[in-house]
Amino acid sequence: MSSSPAQITAGLWVFPSRSMNYNAGVFLRDGRALLIDPGPHPDETDAIAAFVAERGAAVAMIVLTHSHWDHILGPERLPPAPIVAQARYPETVARDREIILREVARWDAQNGHERTAPLVIPTPDRLIGDVGELEFAGARLQIMHIPGHANDQLAIFCPDEGWLWAADTLSDCEIPFINESLSEYEATIERLSAVPAGLAVPGHGRPALTPADIAARVAEDRDYLARLRAGVESALASGGNLDAAKAACAGLRLKNEAENRGEHRVNVESVFIALGGAADPDQFGWKQRALSGG
Repeated sequence: MSSSPAQITAGLWVFPSRSMNYNAGVFLRDGRALLIDPGPHPDETDAIAAFVAERGAAVAMIVLTHSHWDHILGPERLPPAPIVAQARYPETVARDREIILREVARWDAQNGHERTAPLVIPTPDRLIGDVGELEFAGARLQIMHIPGHANDQLAIFCPDEGWLWAADTLSDCEIPFINESLSEYEATIERLSAVPAGLAVPGHGRPALTPADIAARVAEDRDYLARLRAGVESALASGGNLDAAKAACAGLRLKNEAENRGEHRVNVESVFIALGGAADPDQFGWKQRALSGG
């Protein structure tokens, strides 16, 4: 069973999933609810809907932080409501549609979820670019584009209550998964470091409940990215191949090393290719992993 929801500010509730250390969010204000990445299990989405109804509220808006399969499963089980996503969402979904549908089919099979029809990938009603603002029940939510892990990833900052929804960054249990771009991920960490948040909720992992905790996660991820870049660049500068890059990055400290060892290897492969190393992206890196379903 999923853990009980936790209220972490006056209006923000976090719903931890029983899988993947995943978090969904509910922001309640004046009888209205903004949902963040509801899901991923059907019963968890249903529990979120029931939670909102029990409080006499209605779902007024859904924000999808990015188009990775685990973050887009909720809207199909909810009453129609405007969906907000980042401006790159349509092009990213168009590129990754078959991967998304395959991963959802595998997720359903692994968990015994029965469907009468395949997933219809949600279509946003509003797209937000590099920065933007959502006005919701008197709150002005700041939206920031934070790519690197996903092309179309966004973060949400609520100045009124001081919370930051960090999507798939600033996790206490995952290293940065550089599915798309090291340089964009590096810029994302710097952007997040400047947000004056009192607490931050990652898409996977426990919330960081103090500014010091946020700063520690920023520092740890910044250090990992810098050491990863330095290791790969050193191997390339000496004419090394992919194995040399992996050896140069073998000693990097990883949070939850046993769980993240495979993702670190894939990070090294992807960064090696991105920085000009000779390796087939269909055989190595995050693209290969997506294509293979691994």
